[in-house]
Amino acid sequence: MPLRLDFPDVKALPSHRLLVLAVMAVLLVAADALPASLLGDPDRIQFALSLLIGALAVGMALRDRLTRAQAARARNRLILLLVVLTLSLTAAEFATRFVFRDVTTSTDTGFFTRRWLRSGPSRTNAQGYRGPEFSVTKPPGIYRIAVVGDSFTYGNGVAQQDRYTDLLQARLPAHIEVLNFGTPGDNTPEHEKTVAKLVSTINPDFLLLQWYVNDMEDDDMVGRPQFQPLLPVFHGWLDANSALYAIANVKWAEMQVRWGWTRSYVTFIKDRLADPHSQFSQQDSWFLHTLIDHARQAGVPIGMVLFPDTASPITDAYPFGFLHDRVLATCDEYAMTCVDLRQDFAKVKDHRELWASRFDHHPSARANAIAAERILNTFAAKWASSPK
Repeated sequence: MPLRLDFPDVKALPSHRLLVLAVMAVLLVAADALPASLLGDPDRIQFALSLLIGALAVGMALRDRLTRAQAARARNRLILLLVVLTLSLTAAEFATRFVFRDVTTSTDTGFFTRRWLRSGPSRTNAQGYRGPEFSVTKPPGIYRIAVVGDSFTYGNGVAQQDRYTDLLQARLPAHIEVLNFGTPGDNTPEHEKTVAKLVSTINPDFLLLQWYVNDMEDDDMVGRPQFQPLLPVFHGWLDANSALYAIANVKWAEMQVRWGWTRSYVTFIKDRLADPHSQFSQQDSWFLHTLIDHARQAGVPIGMVLFPDTASPITDAYPFGFLHDRVLATCDEYAMTCVDLRQDFAKVKDHRELWASRFDHHPSARANAIAAERILNTFAAKWASSPK
């Protein structure tokens, strides 16, 4: 016997249902036609509308099949469920904020990072950098050290006084001035521009360049690992306002790598830079050489400090050692003094003590102190003996 499908007559539907279906259909079509710059991502709008249509469809179906008493009981149970769920999530949110009250920043710009920034971690000087005011014109008798770097030098997640530049300033003689030009997100191309600007404006006596693995990405994010957010439609708001969601989303990203849904950062860097003759390797080498040439042509001595990735213990299996060695080869090429912190950080038994927080691998106060000590041991005698 052939299968017979009976479809309801649309004309027989109540007018309010027809109106709802018509409005939702129009909204779905409109969302598909919207440009991405208007009202957000059209795909996310369509997803939200689809969920709403599904919920309405379920509600209509239940209303047709339940008696008035059954519908009332179902409604009350749903309200109770929503109340309990809301109270539970609210309690969990405040508990999470309390338990992780010591967390400053996280690996993204979510709840913890925004909370840290709102707390006013530092003052910004007239030049737009984190730190006290300074005179662009170098005062007489001052030996000026300009430190250029990224968020490591800026001091993501740590107090201003705990940054390695501030620790250097505190331990050096009064006539030596340490200026911090760390800018979060800067890579080798930005460092090159900053150095070119500084040598012609603030008259430094020494330039110290801070290096980290991701500086070699050179602002080209092609092929970088991409992570799907836990709740795509509401991710932006939740990540900014919920500690519970921010932590869950970080763990969700880790699971995506563990399950092979996206490649790891280590794989990305090796694919991109393992070959020293690749386009990306040659490009970064050009930027680094140009940066050093700016300083040399201006007659300003330059040195470097290399920070390792502390996401895992610094052992013989450290995955980015080849990048350190490549930069150190450039240092040898220019007969330039460079400090590699791999061995110093490897002495710390628990590598997590080097993190700014349990969700952020930026250097902690202890890591900054280790860096400052090594930099002082390497450069202090040269700085102190230089003419004022």
